[in-house]
Amino acid sequence: MLGLLLGAMATNGLAGQQPVVHAVVDLSHEFTFYGDGRFGRQYLRDQKHVTNWGTLFKFDFSNANLVVLLGCAQQLTYWPQDIAAINAFLQDGGGLVVFVASGRGPQADLAGTFGAAGEEGAAKPLAAAPELKAEKIEGAAGIRLKLSQPDLWTVLMSDAKKAPVVVMRKVGKGRLLVLPRSLAGSRPDASDPINAAWLSPLLVRVASGKSVDASKPFMGRGLTPGDYVEKHEGLKLHYTDYLKPYAGSMFAIAQRCKPVIEKRMGVPLSPGMASEIGLLATDGGGFSSGQVLGLAVWWGGFPDRQDSMIEFITHESVHSWVLPFGEIWNEPIATYVGNLVMMDMGHAEEANRRIQATIRRAVRYDREMKLYDMQGNSIADAPKLEGEARTDLQWGKAFWIFEQLRKEKPDFLARYFQAKRRLALPGKIKEYDENNTVAVLSVAMGRDLFPWFREHGFDVDHEKAAFRGQIPK
Repeated sequence: MLGLLLGAMATNGLAGQQPVVHAVVDLSHEFTFYGDGRFGRQYLRDQKHVTNWGTLFKFDFSNANLVVLLGCAQQLTYWPQDIAAINAFLQDGGGLVVFVASGRGPQADLAGTFGAAGEEGAAKPLAAAPELKAEKIEGAAGIRLKLSQPDLWTVLMSDAKKAPVVVMRKVGKGRLLVLPRSLAGSRPDASDPINAAWLSPLLVRVASGKSVDASKPFMGRGLTPGDYVEKHEGLKLHYTDYLKPYAGSMFAIAQRCKPVIEKRMGVPLSPGMASEIGLLATDGGGFSSGQVLGLAVWWGGFPDRQDSMIEFITHESVHSWVLPFGEIWNEPIATYVGNLVMMDMGHAEEANRRIQATIRRAVRYDREMKLYDMQGNSIADAPKLEGEARTDLQWGKAFWIFEQLRKEKPDFLARYFQAKRRLALPGKIKEYDENNTVAVLSVAMGRDLFPWFREHGFDVDHEKAAFRGQIPK
């Protein structure tokens, strides 16, 4: 009897306590860094929330009671199998949240199948129904909704012209919530939990039609293993049903890039690094976790254009290639190597244009690269740099340094990473900082670069380098 009582408490919550929510945030139709955990941390802080990277209709929703659909890439759509799975989930009492960013596209089409067509032009101020208890409404007005059967819906928020903006209805035993994407956060650092005061309790209400068992495992689906896994020459490719049409071209270009990257880097990948690729449904953003690369399938107009995809694949690969010690110029050097690989693969003109454009953005603030350090801090009473100007300086100065070294030794990068692989060994050093970086570069270039780097804003000292005995005299 006690076991049954505890099970009921875990499933439904104690009387007077907040119901248990098991939420699934979908990434399979559109990947964003924000969708990967940030939404849950902002709006479901006291609840269980997981992400789904795999084909949506293949997810096990048996112990879930809330599904959040933040968006769908324009190149994709919700398949009939997705719609069937969503409907079955709603009929069983689950709650579905559909965010809509525009009046057109697959996300708007999905809302339209339930009778809530999105339209542009919602007008502020927005007004919330009393039951929402929204003392403050943040974010842009976004879209308004045209309801095909208004009697089925509860309007929770309207715009200045009384048009519905946030609406909810019953579907089977469950609830469907449709609202503008602009009324929730979007920043990858999760620093914008706008409207959490009223949206968080609303999400709990949407999920309340279905009980879940908190004592049972509730797991998401990661990028790996994918719905499909291809293996070839030491590389694994993971992808969903939706991205299957792009798998062949992505696999081919990744395989073409790898030996060219290795030639530029001068060293092979460490064992296991960048050995798996997961395809992401987006045209912007990717990542490297060391072993796994997450690659945006439509980056830079791919597959119609290949130059930016070459840069992108190289960029993410370099993040793995440099391990076990990352670089002081982490992002800039990854893109710079990407530009060099572009040159090697037939896109020299565009690669040179990108390199020079990056340098020019820094030259606007520091013509001789002597006024700021690598973090963009003034070292010569120069004007303070913030925001985009600071970023431009950091990237442009790194590119400028690389180009100066490449003029002297065209293969300086290969020499550098060969020296780093030989000298920067785990167990022998604890960190790979500016002092060790300049020491290894000195070994690669065959001369002491410390005076030159100090002249250009680096606070470096021979005595602070772990490899000071290797620095050429």
